[in-house]
Amino acid sequence: MKIFRFLCFLLILSVQTKADVIYSPYTSVGLALSLEGIGSYEIPTNENSTINFWGGFGAVSVIDELFHPAFGCEIALEIRHYFKKNNYSGFNLGLYSGMALMRYPYFYRSHVSGHDTSVGFVPGLKLTYKNNMNSWLVAEPYIGISMPWYGDNFSKIFDHEPGLILTVGLRMGYNHVMRIKQR
Repeated sequence: MKIFRFLCFLLILSVQTKADVIYSPYTSVGLALSLEGIGSYEIPTNENSTINFWGGFGAVSVIDELFHPAFGCEIALEIRHYFKKNNYSGFNLGLYSGMALMRYPYFYRSHVSGHDTSVGFVPGLKLTYKNNMNSWLVAEPYIGISMPWYGDNFSKIFDHEPGLILTVGLRMGYNHVMRIKQR
């Protein structure tokens, strides 16, 4: 019953907001869906953790505005903790921080009246399942919570209080994990 109430709460939030995953140029709270293409490079720090540098592009939207997504590119640094030792795949929990440039629609009377550009700084937390498709291609479905800071330009990013965005997404692309030489 608790899960049902939580899902209902998220559904109500998603109907009331127009968020995007990287940051929210027109709302500060909400549920977003994301599809991203990425390139990433992971450096192991121990048998369970890596530092992940990644960049990419993607489309994000809320459930009630699926046909009016925001598009953008981003770069980020993520500290990942994998639940399996020495595998660097499967479930992991990541703490990340990144910068983004987004092109998003704005609405007037529930219709898209134009598009605008915004920059953002986004710290967050992600629960990811890293599935290695082959030696270089990964698919990473994730659930993330972020606190986006954004503005029309870099000098205005921190001019407002951040919101809280819950994102369900899929990242696909190139991944390389640096191999540590065994002595």
